[in-house]
Amino acid sequence: MKFLICLVFLFLISNGFTAKRDANSLIQKYCKQSSKNLETYFYEFCIAALKENHESQKVRNNKEITELGTKNAIANLTKVKSIVEKIVNERKYKSRLSAKLLQDCLKLYYRGYNDLTSGLKYIKVRDSLNFSFSLANAKIAPRMCDMGFNGENKQISPVKKENDVLYDMINIPYNFDLNRFT
Repeated sequence: MKFLICLVFLFLISNGFTAKRDANSLIQKYCKQSSKNLETYFYEFCIAALKENHESQKVRNNKEITELGTKNAIANLTKVKSIVEKIVNERKYKSRLSAKLLQDCLKLYYRGYNDLTSGLKYIKVRDSLNFSFSLANAKIAPRMCDMGFNGENKQISPVKKENDVLYDMINIPYNFDLNRFT
């Protein structure tokens, strides 16, 4: 009887390692495929961003990995939005123009959040076209926020680095969808 219990236990452990290895190879495959036409850093960034989420060890297919990437993007957008809210609420901006630009960023993040959550719904019903549109719209938020600070007004975005990361986080599921492969 003890032998049978040990055998079942050993089977369960080995099955868990196999699932983890399969998920890791799936992440690498999708990140490699998606980073073909992007900056050289994107492949490593993609892998690190997905593996950071413990749910990544459970992904088995395109739908699940795209959903995971979208959830990661939502979490990152929420984090950046909270940083900007803190700057605005604590009045840690340099000028009234910066305050206005940060308020504009918050509006953009709100729209981006809505686009990403809509994207999650489109994944569930396998509506790839609307998913792509939703994520393309969400990618506008970090870029438009930074663009407001650049140019003739000589303002510097306090969240430039965070917006760059957010843009790449949204790019992960966006490119998974563009490069659909199963």
